[in-house]
Amino acid sequence: MHITPEIKAEATTILELCKGDLMAALKVAESQLNIVYTRAQVLMSLAGMVVTVTGFSGRLIAGSSPAAQLFIVAGLLVSLSSAAWVFRRVMRVQWITTLASQDKEHALEQALYRRNRKTRAYTIGGTLLFVGLLLYAISIALMLTDPVAIVGPVR
Repeated sequence: MHITPEIKAEATTILELCKGDLMAALKVAESQLNIVYTRAQVLMSLAGMVVTVTGFSGRLIAGSSPAAQLFIVAGLLVSLSSAAWVFRRVMRVQWITTLASQDKEHALEQALYRRNRKTRAYTIGGTLLFVGLLLYAISIALMLTDPVAIVGPVR
């Protein structure tokens, strides 16, 4: 674990703003982590929507062309990879209060390090999801530009 000079400076500033109260300072870090968790939940929901849409329309989309098949499968896989990444790297629970027994500045530095690590992981997960959705949208566009007639119920 590498605590950067930026993290050290931020920890010092937060502690000063909180008048040396470690629990108040940790609460600041906790509220920032909650923002990352909330946004990660949105990414997980979007990835879930991809799976749901694939369940309802995937066969129709994939039936329109071999290219659409490739793009819908790739979009689904990349979107699910994003969800797995976010679940493993961002949604994992690590209690901030376990740091409270440490030196004040070190405890806050550790909390800020966790926040930064989860924020980077969220950014990567969001980028993966964007790529997955883009691939998925291409498959839909391929279907819409060359629609096939639907004969009977789609199974």
